[in-house]
Amino acid sequence: MKKINLLLSTLLCFSLNSANAESRVTVFYPDKASVTLKNVPTIESLVVDNPALQGNIWWPGAAIAEQSTTRLQQQKQQQLLARLQALSALLRQDGDTSLAATVDSVYAQLAELKVIGRLFVPLDPDMIRLDPVLDRRLLGEYQVYVAPEPKSVRLLGALAPHGKRDFLPGKDVSDYFTGLQPLEGAEHDKAWIITPQGGVQTVPIAYWNRRHNEMTPGSLLFLGFADSALPDDFKDINEQIISLLTHRIPD
Repeated sequence: MKKINLLLSTLLCFSLNSANAESRVTVFYPDKASVTLKNVPTIESLVVDNPALQGNIWWPGAAIAEQSTTRLQQQKQQQLLARLQALSALLRQDGDTSLAATVDSVYAQLAELKVIGRLFVPLDPDMIRLDPVLDRRLLGEYQVYVAPEPKSVRLLGALAPHGKRDFLPGKDVSDYFTGLQPLEGAEHDKAWIITPQGGVQTVPIAYWNRRHNEMTPGSLLFLGFADSALPDDFKDINEQIISLLTHRIPD
């Protein structure tokens, strides 16, 4: 009897472990209904010769997210928005309505942003084939976002108007600022590029420090707040915004 109970217990544990080891990956497309894949053990099995990930996919902009981490990033987004509201209220209390309006504009832009618990791993099948070290095991719930190569970049931050702009091949970052107006309290010496892969690059934009820097399609160009415009308790707000931007769904 004890042997039977032990056998049943072992089988139960194996069954539970097997269930916990399962993965579910939902693939989101820009132009058709999503597809959910079950029991996908690795990234290689997800992207290499998988019918769900065939066709016009631009791999540099493909992103995979873990569901539990997505909830965490969404919480961080709400915390950041709350800080911006507090900053705006403080500035208005001090009579600095112009800078408060800039903060309100950035708040509105970030409130519309869709963030995910992005895993900063390549999904390009060729890269995975050539370097097995890039592969990883998948356990739990994931979401994958794919789209064809974009023809635009996005401008965000203390500038107007913000939003998408046509990608300019070979052009310097400064060319994207043509016709735009920095808002009150905007940074004038540097901006930040967030690449489709979630990388961050600081680029000088002032006349005295400018160097040629190009963007790739699908990148985001962020113009932050000047450090001198921020109260002491909010000096880190640019870094907090940039961290959130690396977790956005690429355009």
